[in-house]
Amino acid sequence: MDKNRYSSIDFLRFAAAYTVAITHLTINHFQPNLELEIVSSMAVEVFFIISGFVLAPQIIRLATENIFSNYKIFLIRRWYRTIPLYILSLLLTSLILNKFITLDLVKYLLFIQNFFHLSVVEDYFSISWSLSVEEWFYIIFPLFLIIISFFFNLKKNNLIIASLFFIILIFLIRFFFANHDDWGSDVRRIVLFRLDSIAFGFLLYFFKDLIVNNKKNLFKLFILFLIVSLITFKLFESNIEENLLYLKLISHYVIAIWGSSLLIFVYLLDKYIVNKFLIKMNFFLGKISYSTYLFHLLLIYIIGSFNEINFEFFLVIFTVSQVLISIMLFNIIENPILKSRPNYQKIYKSSFKE
Repeated sequence: MDKNRYSSIDFLRFAAAYTVAITHLTINHFQPNLELEIVSSMAVEVFFIISGFVLAPQIIRLATENIFSNYKIFLIRRWYRTIPLYILSLLLTSLILNKFITLDLVKYLLFIQNFFHLSVVEDYFSISWSLSVEEWFYIIFPLFLIIISFFFNLKKNNLIIASLFFIILIFLIRFFFANHDDWGSDVRRIVLFRLDSIAFGFLLYFFKDLIVNNKKNLFKLFILFLIVSLITFKLFESNIEENLLYLKLISHYVIAIWGSSLLIFVYLLDKYIVNKFLIKMNFFLGKISYSTYLFHLLLIYIIGSFNEINFEFFLVIFTVSQVLISIMLFNIIENPILKSRPNYQKIYKSSFKE
């Protein structure tokens, strides 16, 4: 088992994916609901913080070892992990919705549908916006640090400063070029304006062990999470219903604080999870979380027309189907591909010290 893998974070990853799936299912079964849309949006933001956090050791290595070929390996490893299932889900969804021969499909395949603005005619694969942010982050952020490393020795403090500079740079781009009139579709879901959302998770990695891990501090973190959750929810609500630029500008940082407080709480909680069955269950849920996120809309499109069925029974059918499909996809597609990923080159040991 990977010593850098935390079962609690795997559970959080699945919980976020399942939350998105259930909110979309509920909205489809009943009617559009602002509160559920906000909950779904907040759940997606958790993915960004997790990605930056768990990828931090690999990105740190890229920035400190000066082995440029490992940057290519990093991208290949990420693409092996993310793209095959993405393409399968996209093609099946396009086929079912009769969108197979469209320019929109090409844009989704290249992750350019929301790079500068939402450019598709019909956003029928709406869940892809967050994956575009992820894919472009894999390319841009490590390359940014690698370029910086040519001029500076990127030890811990310099890596933190470089990350903060990247976050400030994205803020300036967002401030001068974003159209905040429609914050949701024109800012929050646009790649160029959201690359910092994952960088916050990367930055969090450097401070993960500063809090003394005891139950008292865990309780304090949980209270902080609840308070920031309420503030974040209200900010989402305000940004949808009002046009207050200062709220829209600070929203990204409040969201980052919220996601970071949740992730640190879960990270510290991990040492208290000692039951082997629970640990294995969390790892299992983490493995199927990606397919849960990618295929839940497709499943809704297929079985979502049965609105006359009792919702509780419908929910059970949806959940069981989702888990079975995810298990099948992991064993048949994901796992064999993951095992074939190339390994990083080992030329010399990184000088980076946590």
